[in-house]
Amino acid sequence: MKEEAILKNISKHITLDEEEKKYFLSLLHYRKIERGKILLMYGEVSKNQCFVIEGCLRCYSVDKDGKEHIVRFASKNWWMSDLYSYITETPAEYIIDALVPTEVFEISKRDMETVFERIPKFERFFRILFQNSIVQQTRRIKESMSAPAEERYKVFIKQYPDIYEQIPLKYIASYLGISPEFLSKIRNKIAHD
Repeated sequence: MKEEAILKNISKHITLDEEEKKYFLSLLHYRKIERGKILLMYGEVSKNQCFVIEGCLRCYSVDKDGKEHIVRFASKNWWMSDLYSYITETPAEYIIDALVPTEVFEISKRDMETVFERIPKFERFFRILFQNSIVQQTRRIKESMSAPAEERYKVFIKQYPDIYEQIPLKYIASYLGISPEFLSKIRNKIAHD
């Protein structure tokens, strides 16, 4: 049952009674997303938090030369949105799309505010998620500025064990800030070590 995945994710940080679970689940919108389908376009306001049931989303920007810069992936049991846009209700600076067929639960910001009022412990849950997101982004910035590409790739494999073999190398290379050719060399070196 798809709902069990999100309830298990929530139970890592808070405990809900049956009525609270039922209410929260009633606010979720299930969505199947085809590979390549865009969930959030640059310039739109991010109005939902997405929980990935199956599949993989990516969050990226495109520079003036048309080069993609992937800042985050969300695979099974991860949450995704353009947080800045979502919180400030300003136009998104990123695009979010599905790299493979993906299933998500979405909850709108309006419904999230209702949950916070009705079930205050959800504020704790999402505070923890946002804190974890900030810690992860800070670590990623530090690694991208100082860690060698091979080390960044090894961290990527640990962080995303369920997707690194499912998505094309060009997306992983973009996330790591290196060329696909250089990533192939790193993979070959690791395979022969």
